[in-house]
Parts: sequence; C-alpha cells; structure tokens
Amino acid sequence: MLGVSQIGGVPMTAEAERMSQRPLRRVEYDTLVAQGFLEGEGVELLEGAVVYASDEGPDHAAVVRRLLRAMFEAIPATEGEIGAGNPLAATDLSEPEPDIAVFPPGYGYRGRHPTTASLVVEVSATSLRRDLAIKTGIYARAQVPDYWVVDLASRRVVVHREPREDGYAEVTGHRDGRLHPLRHPAVGVD
Repeated sequence: MLGVSQIGGVPMTAEAERMSQRPLRRVEYDTLVAQGFLEGEGVELLEGAVVYASDEGPDHAAVVRRLLRAMFEAIPATEGEIGAGNPLAATDLSEPEPDIAVFPPGYGYRGRHPTTASLVVEVSATSLRRDLAIKTGIYARAQVPDYWVVDLASRRVVVHREPREDGYAEVTGHRDGRLHPLRHPAVGVD
C-alpha cells in the first residue's frame, strides 16, 4: 500500500511517520557543525530539519552581488553589518543562512550567531516555495522587520513587513520602482 509503512507491526501513514520525527534543536545543530559533521554539506536548519540549500545558479549569484554592492555602498558599519550566507539563529529550531542579511551594528559574531537582523533578503530561482512558505514564518518569529524575497522567475520582489508570531501583517509585491529597506533608507534597489 503506497504512503503506509509498518512500525512494530502497526501501519503508519506518511503523515504519522513525519509527526513521529524528533526535531533537531539549533544548539544540537551548532554542535554538529562545530565538530565538522556537516562540513561541505551545504545545509541549513529549518523548523528542526536539516535541509539542503538550493543550488541557485549564475543569475542568483549576479543578483546577490548587485544587492551586496548597493548595501555596502549605502550602509555604514555604524548602522549594520552586512552578511552573505551567514547563519541567523532565528529560533530554537531554525538557523537559516540567508543570501543577504543586515545584522545589528558591532555584532561581529562574538561567540554566537545573531538572533535577528534589520533586513533579510532571499534571492530565489529554485527556492521560492521554501522562501515564501517556510522561511517567512521563521523570519517573522525572529522579529526581522523587513524580509524581501527576490523572485527571479517572475521578476518581482515580495516584501514582508510588520512581523507577527504567525507571519507578516504586510506583504506586497513589486515589479517596478525603487525599494528602500525600512531601517536603511539610503539603500535604493531598482
């Protein structure tokens, strides 16, 4: 029978199997990383699951570089530290590695990962579903006030603002015009 397996002679649906899995906590994940168990794996921790990061390709890389350049030119170190692919200790069960994040100024990764950011940007070629569904809740719970998803296929930016426990109160899509992060208005992105 498809979608059903046996545990101790009792049939279990795929949903029951998924529910029986124990989530990995961020502190446990960080220990595995520190001990080299996940070296070179290209993974991140999302909602207690270790998942492979999407291989996004050259268009993704080009957009990330362009956005980084704009941010480095416009955000002084006194207003924030810019990271690319750096871990964000968002919740007890999640440590995503956003394409771009602006962390609190002076943070400098002193012994632990930052727990929030003033801006997070995910550039999506193949990861759109994950970025809009799973990561939106994670970043909202981490109180990231400004979360952007650059949808390369649709040539739009989905901007999430006003974080709540269950997501963002304000979600808007943009195809044209200039966008400015809430806390870093000197940055302008077309």
